Amino acid sequence: MSDLTRKSLPGPYDVLAPDGSEVRVLLSLAGGSMAHFTLRPEQVSQAVAHRSVEEIWYVLGGRAEMWRRHEAEAVAGRWRTGRGTGS
Repeated sequence: MSDLTRKSLPGPYDVLAPDGSEVRVLLSLAGGSMAHFTLRPEQVSQAVAHRSVEEIWYVLGGRAEMWRRHEAEAVAGRWRTGRGTGS
């Protein structure tokens, strides 16, 4: 994919993740990629610890409760539309 590629958020999801999240693949370059994930109201995702992947989460609509861990530090928090966090 070229550095100049543009893509709109696709309507139907591309993949259904093992935790039930709807995954819409966006852009991908040699240094990283971006995807859009949807969880339905009251749906719960499974916590996953990646060894070599860093992630950014941003709440586009609604609210989210998230548990995160980095090394020995663990944090639980609530996010609302317009808030983000990373690991």
